[in-house]
Amino acid sequence: MIFVRIEQEHPYLDTIRIWYEESFPANERRSFTNLRRILSCPDMHLCGLVEQGQLVGFIVYWQWPELVFVEHFAIDPSQRGQRFGQRALDKLLAIDSRYFILEVELPQDDISRRRIQFYERQGFHLNLFNYNQPPYQPGMPEIPMHLMSIPAIENPEAFTELSALIEARVYNRFY
Repeated sequence: MIFVRIEQEHPYLDTIRIWYEESFPANERRSFTNLRRILSCPDMHLCGLVEQGQLVGFIVYWQWPELVFVEHFAIDPSQRGQRFGQRALDKLLAIDSRYFILEVELPQDDISRRRIQFYERQGFHLNLFNYNQPPYQPGMPEIPMHLMSIPAIENPEAFTELSALIEARVYNRFY
């Protein structure tokens, strides 16, 4: 598995746009125009996931000394079940970081429960502290979610600190 960092006008952008818009509801993602606008941010990484020369998915993650935050992660629907997601996360987890954190929807249906189970098999812990995904646009509602992490976030103070950092650096910074 190779992570190919995507910049403006990269040939993978059209395919990634399709997967991005099909995989995530509009209220749980930036517009693709806004995503492209922040590609030059050094702490944000949009990477194509390439296996044997073929684009099989993408990941959007943010990297700081304190943590790596996975904002979006998707595998080509026609390529699922081939362990590409597992291999991509294995590669991501090789980054030197204190925490790896991602958001998941509340376990209200079979798909969201299976997604949580997938991340648990990769070593992530479901943190049961209250969390709301901040809106991508001002004035829009927050979305109740959970944060999953490696390692588990042990206390409410650390959880509050980490979620505030994510809100400031991933969401509010771009209003």
